[in-house]
Amino acid sequence: MESFWEGFEPFGGDISYVNREIIKQVSVFSPHPLAAASRHLVEVGGKRIRPLLVILSFRSLDQKRDITYAAPIAVAVELIHTATLIHDDIIDRSSKRRGVETVFKKWGEVAAILSGDLLFSRAFGLVGTHEIKELTEVISDTCIKLSEGEMLEYRHTGNTDMTEEVYLEIVERKTACLFEACTRCGALLGRGDREVVECLARFGRYLGISFQMVDDILDITGGDRFGKPMAIDIREGKVTIAALHALKHTSGGDRKTLESIIKKKRKSKKDIDVASEIIKGAGSIEYASKRAEWFSKKAEAELGSLPDSEAKAGLVKIARNAIYRPF
Repeated sequence: MESFWEGFEPFGGDISYVNREIIKQVSVFSPHPLAAASRHLVEVGGKRIRPLLVILSFRSLDQKRDITYAAPIAVAVELIHTATLIHDDIIDRSSKRRGVETVFKKWGEVAAILSGDLLFSRAFGLVGTHEIKELTEVISDTCIKLSEGEMLEYRHTGNTDMTEEVYLEIVERKTACLFEACTRCGALLGRGDREVVECLARFGRYLGISFQMVDDILDITGGDRFGKPMAIDIREGKVTIAALHALKHTSGGDRKTLESIIKKKRKSKKDIDVASEIIKGAGSIEYASKRAEWFSKKAEAELGSLPDSEAKAGLVKIARNAIYRPF
C-alpha cells in the first residue's frame, strides 16, 4: 500500500494500531453491496497522510498517553477523506481512483452517494463519543467547509477569468481545511495551549495548500502512475494554479487555444495534450512548484514553538516530502 507512513518507525505501534482500526471500522458494516462499496477505497489504501498528521501532532505534545486516546479521531479523518473522494468521483463522473474502478463506476451513483454517507456517519460517531467535545465542533465546521469548497470549485469550472485568490479559497476549503483539522485535533488531543493549537492548525492549513498545488502539478506531469487518468483537471475544466499562470503569461493563439479547451464540455485526447503542452511551455509548472514550496516552508516555520521531538521531526519531514514526493 502506497503510504506516507513509511519511514516513521518511532511511531510504528501507533500507526499499526490506527491502520487496523481504519479497516476494522469499515469491516463491521453488514455484508451487502452498500457495505462493499463503503469498504472499497478504504481497503485499497492510500497515502493515509491525514491520520498520520493527527498522530504526529498528538505525539508532539504527549508522548505517554496510549494511542487509543487519539485513534478514533485519526480514523475518523481518514473515513471523512474517503467519503469526500467517493462523492467527488460522482460529481466528476470519474472511472478510476487509486488504480481501481471508482465506487461510482463499479456500483453506480446511488450506491456511491449512500456509501459516502455511511462513511461520514461512522466518522461522526467516532468523533462524537470523545471526551473532548471541541473536536466535534472542529470536524463539523470542517465538513461544512469541504462542501462549500466543492461547490465553489463547481461554480468556477471552466472559468478562465478566475483569479489566484479564488483558486486559493477553493484549495483552502476543499483540501487544506481537513489538513488543518487533523493538526488542530492532534494538538487538542495533546492538551496543547491555545498558542500551540493555533500554530499546529496553521501548519496543517499551509501544508494542505502546498500538497494540493503539488497534486495539481502531478496531474499534468505524472502520467498514469498515480492510479487515475492523466490531466483529469484539464479534462474537467478545473482551473488550477498552473493553468491560471499559463492563461496570464501566454498570449495570442496559445492563450485562445487554452481558453477554448478549458471551456469545452467534451475534450479529446489531442485537446488535453495541447493544453498540457501550453501550460508546460509557459513555465507554469515551475511557477506552481515555487508556490508549493513557499507554502511548505511557511508550514514548517509554524513548528518553531514546538519542543524538539521525533514527532516534530516527522511533521517537518512531511512538509518537505510534500513537495518532492514521488507519487
